[in-house]
Amino acid sequence: MDASQPQRLTAPQLVAAIAGIATLVALIVVIGLVMRGGNERSGLGIISIGRATDVRPRPAPDFVLTSFDGQRIQLSDYRGRIVVLNFWATWCPPCRLEAPVLQRAAVRLESAGVTILGIDVWDDQSAAMEFLNETGVTYPNAEDTTRLIPVEFGVTGLPETFVIDPQGVLVRRWVGPLSDDDLDELLAPLLAATPA
Repeated sequence: MDASQPQRLTAPQLVAAIAGIATLVALIVVIGLVMRGGNERSGLGIISIGRATDVRPRPAPDFVLTSFDGQRIQLSDYRGRIVVLNFWATWCPPCRLEAPVLQRAAVRLESAGVTILGIDVWDDQSAAMEFLNETGVTYPNAEDTTRLIPVEFGVTGLPETFVIDPQGVLVRRWVGPLSDDDLDELLAPLLAATPA
């Protein structure tokens, strides 16, 4: 055999090479999706740019959790009030930026019939308590020990916020961090419809 001639692959070697290349391409695509985060509907991760998204109005899934300060939180107990339900985690940098916005809103909008609730997901309880202390958050927060609540709400990434009307219907959704203006705009239709 001439050494200058390239060696041909056998059929099994060719199949193995094609499978290896396909696996490598799939791995690159998965890494790209993870690194992109949750900026698209297909991603699940940290969302750094906030935007309102469509939501199909439906009864908000009820849940019962124990807050970090030991109080019972049941979503249906807040009927008659507008509820801003925020999903967050300590490992989410935009969640840290958003926490003061939600704290200010909790104080400012309490008398307007708005309750802010936070649910810490996929996190460590001691880190979550430290996070709440560091950011000065006093509105009710609980760890989702069930790991099911984000699934029931259809959370695609963190932070993510849902607005529930006084009848317990999920009516608005914000994906990504909220600013003061974003939150005011998100709540405006409900506050305008709520009798003073």
